[in-house]
Amino acid sequence: MKKYTKKLIALLCGVTMTASLLTGCGQGDGSSEAPEADNQTQEAPEADNESDAPEEPAASSDVVLEVETGLTGERLDGLQVLMNQFTEETGIGIELISPGDDYENVMKTRMASGDLPDLWETHGWSTTRYAEYLMPLNDEPWLSKVKDSIKKTVTDPEGNVYTAPLSIDPASICYNREIFEAAGVDATTIRTWADFEAACDKILATGKVPVYVGGKSVNNIATLFEVIAPGFLTNEDVSDNQGTALLDGSFDWAAKWAPIAKMLDNWQQKGYFNSDILTASDDAAIQALANGEGAIVISGNHTIIQALGYNPDARLGIMAIPSPNEGGKLYVSSGEGTCYGMWKDSEYPDECRKLLEFLTRDDISVQVATIDGKIPAMEGVANDDEYVTKEFNIMMDAFGDDLIFVNYFDRVYLPSGMWNDMGVSGNEIFMNPGQGIDKCVETIKTAYEEKIAQ
Repeated sequence: MKKYTKKLIALLCGVTMTASLLTGCGQGDGSSEAPEADNQTQEAPEADNESDAPEEPAASSDVVLEVETGLTGERLDGLQVLMNQFTEETGIGIELISPGDDYENVMKTRMASGDLPDLWETHGWSTTRYAEYLMPLNDEPWLSKVKDSIKKTVTDPEGNVYTAPLSIDPASICYNREIFEAAGVDATTIRTWADFEAACDKILATGKVPVYVGGKSVNNIATLFEVIAPGFLTNEDVSDNQGTALLDGSFDWAAKWAPIAKMLDNWQQKGYFNSDILTASDDAAIQALANGEGAIVISGNHTIIQALGYNPDARLGIMAIPSPNEGGKLYVSSGEGTCYGMWKDSEYPDECRKLLEFLTRDDISVQVATIDGKIPAMEGVANDDEYVTKEFNIMMDAFGDDLIFVNYFDRVYLPSGMWNDMGVSGNEIFMNPGQGIDKCVETIKTAYEEKIAQ
């Protein structure tokens, strides 16, 4: 069996990236990794040499399962350790493949060619993009342990489940406590976007970047819309709720999307974003949060895990997403986190089921969730002592009944493939401060009308 190290994985990523490019895990075809969200995927610190990456043990059977994941860096190393344990326990080999930021396009290419891995990370698309390629898992014994909240998300209208959900992926706002304290900002008092802007003004006055965005990847531009849009358009407390209009094609983009674009444009003109927003990498944003240069990163909570990899002493927290309106509900967007499904045409269905059984075990699933900075999806499984979960619980306690949980916006309300379009349209704002709002709205409106008609 092949022994993959980080260098070999990096080489593989380099080869595949010449053919295609990834989006985030949103919820439609090229969707949010939302904050993944999917799936989508921020880079973690890489090891300096291949000896730092865990090597695969020799398999004692002739079966080697190919498993595709969107994880990178230290998170990938953590998953490899668990895959090694599976091989040691069962004798079944695992070839763990990580295309990194190219994950989504690699999977699209493989779907088109009919050459798919035995198992892969569905990153938010188990019931839409991948369902026709996956084996239904309705009769698997571990399914009864899945929390109802996430089970609904991974169940299609016919009642089929195609993926083993190992974690729930909440997306909110990650912040540096030291910067907030130095600026005299209390995150628990930020309940509206007006409060948020007042906090940004205080942070800006200290010489720090209020909101750091790695905009070199359109995923992170798309995430801004993903996080902000529900409070304006679709949350339960929105008086002029636009959910139905978004679904049936009657949504008025000029009237309803423009205010969101205008708010981001105002932030740009006020200097809330890093000046290199369109060229900064994912990793630059993570390092800025970790090292006290950037106060806020709007992303999935896994960002904290990656930032702590750079600075274990960083004091980081999690904020709820503010409401546009005084007295409105704060919220957290969430969806399926780390989830794996099996190819319906795999040569090794029994071995695939064994791997899913292994991953859904209490002692293993909690490690998968923790590695990725997410919340366990299995009943009776908790990682409350882990940094991210503790901070998430602190945030929930602070807002109590004023906090609601919503599904990822683009997965529910936008046609398949709109995640990338959100990012591309947002670029118009940052390329043309003060003049890009109309172009932003027109770009996303055109993409929406094309895709909803398909």
